[in-house]
Amino acid sequence: MSQHPIYISVIGGDRDHSTPEGLEIAEEVGRHVAEAGCILVNGGMGGTMERAAKGAKSAGGTTIGLLSSTNRDDANQYVDYAIPTPLGYVRNVLVANASDAVIALPGKWGTSNELSFAMIAGIPVVALEGWEVNLRNDGGEARFTEVFYAQNAAQAVEIAINLARKHRGS
Repeated sequence: MSQHPIYISVIGGDRDHSTPEGLEIAEEVGRHVAEAGCILVNGGMGGTMERAAKGAKSAGGTTIGLLSSTNRDDANQYVDYAIPTPLGYVRNVLVANASDAVIALPGKWGTSNELSFAMIAGIPVVALEGWEVNLRNDGGEARFTEVFYAQNAAQAVEIAINLARKHRGS
């Protein structure tokens, strides 16, 4: 049984691709992640990333931002540990794989990219009802996970934690 905390990546739209409802949900998800004693991981920038980190910090949580730039100062104010990369959006593979489970919120191409990396790696993915996840197991050689759906932010975090424990074997 692992003694390490559970890491949950919260993915979704950046400043240009977020909705007011999506931002509210992101903050609520982040708060629930922290209240559960988990570490929040994301891209460390604006939009969903900032609001999820803000929610986690409001509950005394720890946040990690894997930046798409080489400048730590690009991280939003709620990131505890900003990890700069020279990778641009290629850093999405790191965001997905740094976690034990992923909670997917509405977004665009970057979110879909992170989601596909998580699914390829076999990392459990939880999405909120009403946000259609179009990536499905096509029977190919890549190992895809099933997407699990939640009714609200609290349930999404609960499902993600349970799946993360199973995934880690703890």
